[in-house]
Amino acid sequence: MAKKRDRAEVKSRAARADDPRARRPQGDGAPTPPAHEESAQNSQTQNDRAENSARGRVKLTPRRRLLYLSLPYLAVALLLALVEVGVRLVLPRVSPLEALVEAQRTQSNFTDRERVTIFEGDPLLYWRVKPNLRRAVWDFTLVSTNAEGLRHEGDVGRKEPGTFRVVCVGDSVTFGYRVPVVWADKPDAYNPDWLPYPMLLEKALRAANPGRKIEVIALAVPGYTSYQGLAWLRRDIDWLEPDVVTACFGWNDIGLRSLPDRELMPDDWKHLTYRRALSHSQTLAHLSLWMQRRRSSKEPPRPATTPRVPQDEFASNMIEIARLAAGRGARVVLLGTVYRDAATNPGEAARVKSHRDALRAAANSQGIPYLEIPELTEAANSQKLFGELIHPNHEGHRLMALSLLKFFAAYNTLKGLNVPQGL
Repeated sequence: MAKKRDRAEVKSRAARADDPRARRPQGDGAPTPPAHEESAQNSQTQNDRAENSARGRVKLTPRRRLLYLSLPYLAVALLLALVEVGVRLVLPRVSPLEALVEAQRTQSNFTDRERVTIFEGDPLLYWRVKPNLRRAVWDFTLVSTNAEGLRHEGDVGRKEPGTFRVVCVGDSVTFGYRVPVVWADKPDAYNPDWLPYPMLLEKALRAANPGRKIEVIALAVPGYTSYQGLAWLRRDIDWLEPDVVTACFGWNDIGLRSLPDRELMPDDWKHLTYRRALSHSQTLAHLSLWMQRRRSSKEPPRPATTPRVPQDEFASNMIEIARLAAGRGARVVLLGTVYRDAATNPGEAARVKSHRDALRAAANSQGIPYLEIPELTEAANSQKLFGELIHPNHEGHRLMALSLLKFFAAYNTLKGLNVPQGL
């Protein structure tokens, strides 16, 4: 009987232990929940905290996120702007022309003995003629330009329907250096009929084709090589839409420098972007000048033994000008380099002849119309057609215009226009 009572009492205690109501307080008097209930309560508490945290966090919109990401860049831009303002206030202005063109020989040609210049910087071509000049006398040349910096009467816009447009790409010869010759103290003492050959062509063609709008545009700047002329035509040919393109280069191409134009004037997008920025930033202009001077002080000057445009590149550039024009539906004439005589500077004359010979051979092999005017080469030694060694005078330009008109007529270059026999 005693054993039965003991077993009954053990069962009774076990039953009370399993009954939550029979549990006694522990410690502070609160009942202890089972393990699974305590875990559930902790999980619920964490979820509540996470939900409250999410409610308190600001959700970023795409616009606000973009604003936050741009703050560092805005700070850098502001810093650069402050530096630019400081440089402009404190340091003297550096022209883009001075910063872009390093060669002192080229720099010296920009300003004449009267300290007159007609040039400004250009990110692609390094220099160009200033726009909107009015009767400026530079180095005995009377220069007026339109809004595009071209020596042409009236601005040049997109070609109007019915217009026949000739574009003459070239250097100081096509520009009309010292044609006519004008003295600074007598700017009106010249013959108005003494004109560069592009102007003579335009005047003659308009007279022979009344009622037809005809434009002959000189895409020419003193000092340019065929490398620069090709780059210029590539940039502007699509809006110019020429019907005929002539090209005349040579003397600047054979000029000797330490490096060719191809290396001194790279036209890839990285260098071009930098030069565009430099043209608008005094900070970059001063930095460029400082780097030039630092480099020249540490390195001895390199000998000038390389043509600005080597012979094979000269021929290649001229052929590419022809292909570029023909690809836009224009007819092309390549002109041989003009030069007065072989006695004054035999070495230079030999380089001119070598470049001219290479161009003639390349044009003939490609079937590209090529015009060489014998009277304007060193073989003729025609002193009366030149103002000095490399530039034809007004009579030389008249001969160039007449020769082109005859060539146009022989090859039907002008597509149905009346071609005058004389000027």
